[in-house]
Amino acid sequence: MPMNIVIQEQRKLLGLTQEQVADYLGVSTPAVSKWEKGITSPDIGLLPPLARLLKIDLNTLFCFSENLSAQEIGLFCNELAKQAREDILSAFDAAEAKMHDYPHNEQLLLNVTIILDSLLLQTVDDTLPIDSLDAKISDWYLQLAESSDDKIRNSANYMRVSRYIRQGNTDAAQEVLDTIQDKTDLISALPDKLMLQVSIYLQQHKSELAALELEKALFKEITRVQMLLTKLVDAELASGNTEFACKIAEKASAMVDIFDMWEYNRYVASYQIVEREKNADTMLHLLEQMLEALTTHWSLTDSVLYHRLAPETKAVQSRELMSVLLSGLETDPECAYLREHPKFNELISKYKNK
Repeated sequence: MPMNIVIQEQRKLLGLTQEQVADYLGVSTPAVSKWEKGITSPDIGLLPPLARLLKIDLNTLFCFSENLSAQEIGLFCNELAKQAREDILSAFDAAEAKMHDYPHNEQLLLNVTIILDSLLLQTVDDTLPIDSLDAKISDWYLQLAESSDDKIRNSANYMRVSRYIRQGNTDAAQEVLDTIQDKTDLISALPDKLMLQVSIYLQQHKSELAALELEKALFKEITRVQMLLTKLVDAELASGNTEFACKIAEKASAMVDIFDMWEYNRYVASYQIVEREKNADTMLHLLEQMLEALTTHWSLTDSVLYHRLAPETKAVQSRELMSVLLSGLETDPECAYLREHPKFNELISKYKNK
C-alpha cells in the first residue's frame, strides 16, 4: 500500500480532517491533500510527528510492513508450526508479535491463522485457555473476511464456513457460504463450495439434498472429462501420436461402464481416430455401433449415480441426433469415400426406417 493511501486511510480511520492534520503539522491543507493524492510527499522532518498523529509507526508509514516475501512467510510459518506443537501459547505470542511488525500483510495473517486454527483443533490439553485462543482465531478470520483481495477474503470465508460446520452452526455456515463466489483459483488445500454445502446439508439431516447436489456435480464433471478426453485425442492425433490417441480413446470408452454414461459416448473418441484412417469397412462398422446406440434406451433414472438428477435433466434427443448424423453421412464431402461402399446405402436405409 503506497504511503499516500496509508495517510489517507489512517486519517479517516481516526476521524481526522485534512485541516486537522495540516494544523497539527503546521502545513497547509492543500499540502496534505497533495500527499494523499500521491502528488508530493511529506518532508522528512514531518514524518515522525505525522506517524504519531496517525497512531502508526514509521515502518507502517513507509509501508515496510508489507515487504515480507512469500519465502519469508513460508519459513516463519514452518517455524511457527514446530513451535505450536511444543507450546501453542508461545506460538500464539510469536504470531501476534510478527503480525504487529507487519500489520498490513494479509497473506501472513491468513497463513498464520490457518496453521494455528488447525493445530488448536488437535490440542487436547484441558489446562489451556482454548476458548480464548479460538476467539482470537475467529477475530482474525473476520478481519481477513473484510479484505479487498478476493483470494484472501474467500479463503478466510471458506475457513469460517468449515469452523461453523464443526460447531454445528449450519445457519451461520450457510450465511457465510452464500457470500462466496465459487472460483477455482483459491488455495487448493481448502474444500470447495460444493463440499461445504454438502456438509451443511448432512448436518441439517437433509441427506437427499446433499445427494442431489453431488449427483449434479458428478454428472457435470464426468461430462467435462469426456469432452477433455475427446479433445486430448484430437491433440495427440495432431501431434502424430496415434498410439497415445488410441489408448486415450479406450479410457474414454471405459468411462461409459464405470460412470453409467450414455452408450453413444463409448464411440465418440474412437470415431476421431477411425475418421483419419479413411478405412470404409472400419468406419461403417463403427457407425453402425453409434447408430445402434442412438436407438438404445438410456435414462438417468436407471443409474445409481444420477437417479435423483433425472427429473431435472433434459432428456437426450437421440432421434434428432440420429437425423443429423445420417444427413451428414449422405451429404458431407468428407464422407464421399463411404458412399462408394456397397454396404453404405443398406446402413442408411436401416436406420432411417428406425
